[in-house]
This record gives sequence, C-alpha cells and structure tokens, in this order.
Amino acid sequence: MSPMSRKIGVAVVAIAVFGLLALLGRGKLPALDESLLTGGCTIPKRITAVPGPAPDGGDVRVVERGPGAAVLENTSTLAAYRIPVTSGWRTVEVPVLLPGQRIGVVADRPVLGPAIWLVPEALGGFSPVTAVVVPDGIRYRSANCRALTSRGAAALFRAPDGRITGGEQLPPAAVSCAPGERVLPGGAPHAEVHPYCALGTE
Repeated sequence: MSPMSRKIGVAVVAIAVFGLLALLGRGKLPALDESLLTGGCTIPKRITAVPGPAPDGGDVRVVERGPGAAVLENTSTLAAYRIPVTSGWRTVEVPVLLPGQRIGVVADRPVLGPAIWLVPEALGGFSPVTAVVVPDGIRYRSANCRALTSRGAAALFRAPDGRITGGEQLPPAAVSCAPGERVLPGGAPHAEVHPYCALGTE
C-alpha cells in the first residue's frame, strides 16, 4: 500500500469515528456506548430495574449473627444491587453484592428487603472496594476505573475465637471509594471493615 493510500485510509476511519460520536451526542445511536469508542470507564452510574426475587433461585442471606452486627452472603449467580436491610426503625442499603460475596452490616436481627438482580457484566468493570486496618488508620483500595459514591462502611468486631461481638457504622465522609489506595483516620485494632461504595448518587 502506498503512503498516499494509507493516509486516505486513516482519514476515512477518523471521519467515521467522529461521525459516530456526533450521532451519539444527538441521541441517534442509544444502543452504542460511547465508552466503547473512547476507551472510557464502563461502570454505569445508574441502573433502572425493578426489585424482586433472583431468577436463578439464589438469595441474599444472613450467614453470621452477633450483638448489633451480622454478615450477609449472596448465594445467587447474579449480582444483588441496592439491598435494603432493616433493623427496628433503622434501614441501611448495601449498594452491590457480587455472586458469592459476603459483607458486614451493623444491624441487630436484620430483615432483608428485595434486591435488584443483574448479570455481573451489567456492572462493567466494577469490583468491590476493600479495606484493612493499618497502624495509621484504614487503608482503602479500589481497582475501579472511576470514583464511586461512599455510603459509609460497616466495621465489625470479633472475639479471639471469631465470634461477632459488635459493630459500628462509619459515616460516608470517613470512607474512600476513589480509585487507587488511600489511608484515612479511624479503625479499631482487629476491626473488619466493609466499605459501602455505590455506583451513583441515587
């Protein structure tokens, strides 16, 4: 191929890409994600779906209980989204629970409401934010391609034999859901910290 032919080919591709982006901006191609063209983040900021039972028969269940705290597990092959957890007059929402994932909640005798069920691929490149207590605070680590919305965290306390002995709900401002690694003040020694990082602000 001659240099002139290569230049013409590159120009045609560039025109096609800019044309697609223009159509996206005008809403002409609603099924095409602009991030596929630009290499952007594919984690959705909002999901509109109706809560209900998991189609595969799975569920979110309580697998551990203790005074004032518990651990939940997603037994489905689908991701559970926006799980309401009620204890007395208080309700918290677990943003996302992937298949097989466990998460702590600060709740005495928790009652679980209906979740929204999604195939994991619908969450784009989402992965749970992790946290560990270190000498100077709590180290949060996120491999996600964008910042998520902090909904706080559940800090669970355990006895030497592993029993849950209590819990504390950390406020959103004390929890990092930003990409990368951050250390924020807080965290009792040996606490088990479960960040609540939501996809969007709803």
